[in-house]
Amino acid sequence: MPKLIKEIPLSNGLTVRFFDASRRYFGDYHQVRVKISCDVPLTPDLFQDEASYEKATKLLGACVSYQKEIEHQGVAGASVEETVDRVIAHFVEHSLEYFSGPGFPKKLAQSELVKAQGPKRGFIPRGVHG
Repeated sequence: MPKLIKEIPLSNGLTVRFFDASRRYFGDYHQVRVKISCDVPLTPDLFQDEASYEKATKLLGACVSYQKEIEHQGVAGASVEETVDRVIAHFVEHSLEYFSGPGFPKKLAQSELVKAQGPKRGFIPRGVHG
């Protein structure tokens, strides 16, 4: 079971959480796995109108969640903690500003709503000819 190892509260009211799901798989070789999540409660201000908000809550529930998993294979036991710390530091340096922005909750909610509604009409995947 992944263990919560760090929480970072953001200026927009959200919190990014880091979970360590690393495991030893052979001898002193480890699979370092860091799971990153950020939950966004659905609120009416994230949508154009009340109808869009209601549709979203029916399809998605009370919140949407950003989930990312970062893995490194073949890490020596002595380097596991350092590798986990490096993964977190890299995410903080390169992505945290985006998550902290005032527009992130709306972008994530809208993106998840589009995914939940299925593929867009009129789109024909490559290699499919009718």
